[in-house]
Amino acid sequence: MEAAAAHNGIILANSVAPGAIVTPMNNMGSGDAQKIKTPEIPIGRPGDVREIASLVAWLCSEWASYTTGQSFVVDGGFMLAKPQFYGGKYI
Repeated sequence: MEAAAAHNGIILANSVAPGAIVTPMNNMGSGDAQKIKTPEIPIGRPGDVREIASLVAWLCSEWASYTTGQSFVVDGGFMLAKPQFYGGKYI
């Protein structure tokens, strides 16, 4: 997911890389992400779509006008704890 926003004629380009988020695509219902236990993720649960949406909203706001060229990984610490995980397989 990419967000591009113009601030005073300057185009900012950032990306958001979400981890496991409670969505039907991940075979998770619209239930509360706080109630789902996921021990593989250091924070212990999947993310909520609102957590991703709030980051995207901030990136599109005037408060992110000095932020560009970044990729924001929002995965509950998964890639920090399991960097060997790639494409659904352990390498």
